[in-house]
Amino acid sequence: MIELNNIAKEIREVISQKQQELGLTFEEENHIYTMNGRTDYPSVSKVLKKFYTEFATEEVALKVAGGDPQRQQELIEEWGAAGDYSTNMGSRVHFVLESEVIKSNGNYKEVRQPEFKCDLTQVMKGDNMIVAGKKYLTLMEERGAVLLDTEMVLGHPEFGYTGQPDKVWLMMNREKTEYGIVITDWKTNKPKNFVASRFTKKMLKPFGKYDDTALGHYYAQLPLYGKLLLKMLEGSKFEGLKLYGCVISHLKDDCLYTEYRVPQDVVNIIMDMNVKEYLTK
Repeated sequence: MIELNNIAKEIREVISQKQQELGLTFEEENHIYTMNGRTDYPSVSKVLKKFYTEFATEEVALKVAGGDPQRQQELIEEWGAAGDYSTNMGSRVHFVLESEVIKSNGNYKEVRQPEFKCDLTQVMKGDNMIVAGKKYLTLMEERGAVLLDTEMVLGHPEFGYTGQPDKVWLMMNREKTEYGIVITDWKTNKPKNFVASRFTKKMLKPFGKYDDTALGHYYAQLPLYGKLLLKMLEGSKFEGLKLYGCVISHLKDDCLYTEYRVPQDVVNIIMDMNVKEYLTK
């Protein structure tokens, strides 16, 4: 019988050793990755910007404002405040849920607490999202998933980027003959950010068939983590481990969640991609 908990511990040790070899660290306060003495390796979030056109805030605000410059500025400030509001709430939800999953796995590491300030409404909405997140953790447990790690610091100079997935799991295949990796990520966006609007364009090549929405970005985000993790396992007895899938868990303030599996064609594109070359374009 394959004991996934023991395997998870072994893989964490392999990754820890690789991090030391690469001098790979992450500084939370300034959000800086260091690898081989360099701090200029982009994170996954920066890599993603190669695949979509950044939101033209001023242009869209002016259209929505009907050409009124004063209303345009008001909208820009409102959107910025709303973004900060959501980020604070999301940070709290992530922290509470990460603490929960680490606690249920023997408190094998300390959870970093980010800075966040939430008002009562944020706390209430966030608490509902936390309920949704706990439901999702129960679902993963029912599926037989075993936590490999949370916020695992990943990077490799050959690929030229770094990043940290929310959670990495080990799961058996349907035949229970071998195990592989599943990457999941909590998301706390407003539901409207997952669907296209009249202003929505398509993502850039090679993801041009997908809408340039938060969901489209997440589709490309998660396999980039998987690509790094598998690279860092090369040379160990876990080389060749399969990425079974990448799943986005959208937590909502009605205590429910929606699960989005990253399409396999997106995973395949990322796995075959020369990311370092893309970054120079």
